[in-house]
Amino acid sequence: MTLAFQRFTIFCRDLDASLGFYRDVLGLAPVEEKVIEGAAAGALLQLPPCRMRIALLAVDAEADPVVGLFEVGGVDLDAIDYPRGSPAFGQTALLLSTTDFNGVHARLEAAGTEFLTPPLRYPKHQASERSPAGIYREMIFHDPDGQLVGVMQIEPLPEGAQA
Repeated sequence: MTLAFQRFTIFCRDLDASLGFYRDVLGLAPVEEKVIEGAAAGALLQLPPCRMRIALLAVDAEADPVVGLFEVGGVDLDAIDYPRGSPAFGQTALLLSTTDFNGVHARLEAAGTEFLTPPLRYPKHQASERSPAGIYREMIFHDPDGQLVGVMQIEPLPEGAQA
């Protein structure tokens, strides 16, 4: 049996707000939008018949989706009250990489995004099997529903730095 990553799904309160955030602020490309209604939609989530608006987003228009935004309507759902100031056990975080860290940060600031971890930078001098040596730049913030999202960029170590 083989398992593979398919996508990270977020059940959002307001699909339009979440879509605007992931598309306009983070730069993901919508690759599919659809609506599923009725008993089949509810059965997927062990709910009564409902309506699901779905937007699938990818890193570009030709790539496979990495994020699914699902807005469930016609039934009451509990809202998760994510903690602020620190993560909680069981909480998830979506991590994305970029080649435009400063641009993403500027768009997040302009959108009034709440940061858990403002942009930071640290060296990793020794490469490991799954991560290269480099200057790591990272930031962690909340999406419109409070979901933690991180963005990172790995830059080469300066000349002469130990690798």
